[in-house]
Amino acid sequence: MADPRSKFVLLLAVNAIAMGNSNGWLIAATSVLVGCLLVADLRPGTALSYAALVAASAVIAELPHHFVNGLVVGLGVIFHWILRFTVSLAMGGWFILSTRVGDLVAAMTAARLPRTLIIPLAVLFRFLPMAIDEARGVIEAMALRGYRGSYLWRHPITAMEKLVVPVLTASARTADELSAAALIRGLGSTRRPTIVADLHFRWIDAVFLTLALGLAGAAMTQAVMR
Repeated sequence: MADPRSKFVLLLAVNAIAMGNSNGWLIAATSVLVGCLLVADLRPGTALSYAALVAASAVIAELPHHFVNGLVVGLGVIFHWILRFTVSLAMGGWFILSTRVGDLVAAMTAARLPRTLIIPLAVLFRFLPMAIDEARGVIEAMALRGYRGSYLWRHPITAMEKLVVPVLTASARTADELSAAALIRGLGSTRRPTIVADLHFRWIDAVFLTLALGLAGAAMTQAVMR
């Protein structure tokens, strides 16, 4: 398993390219890299959904270069950003789902980062999976009550209300439970905790850091050649 610090460096490099002014082959290479990471660490279905969305967005974003039309240009701009946000969010999802909270806290503590950064990250890693599970439960409950299919597009505002309100209520309860659990575990203590996680520089960390440096170098080269 890779060290969270090397994965975080790669996360920063990918997001800098996805949300920066890089384009063309560099965005394509970054998209493929994120897809390979998803295949390696997550379910194949997730990687297939990501690949389909990225491919469709890339095709639509390229249409304005071949068809000069107001609608086509508007769709091209929208899907240009959908592509970039998809790459960025997929990379963030990979980082969250492939990193254990204990390893992340241990790595951040070993790097002597401030606790004002470590604690929010630890809480975020605990909160997001539980919030997603709560949202899935609400969606299943809506389907059992008949709020599905055509109802969702015929009454979008009502459907969003039936989804958002229970999810927010459950999220508030989850946040309180996580805060209590964090206090019991001494997460807010001023003393430096003992690191028990096995954190070593492995070959996969060298690969991730090399990829991050390669992406950063390619981005700077592309910016200079413009």
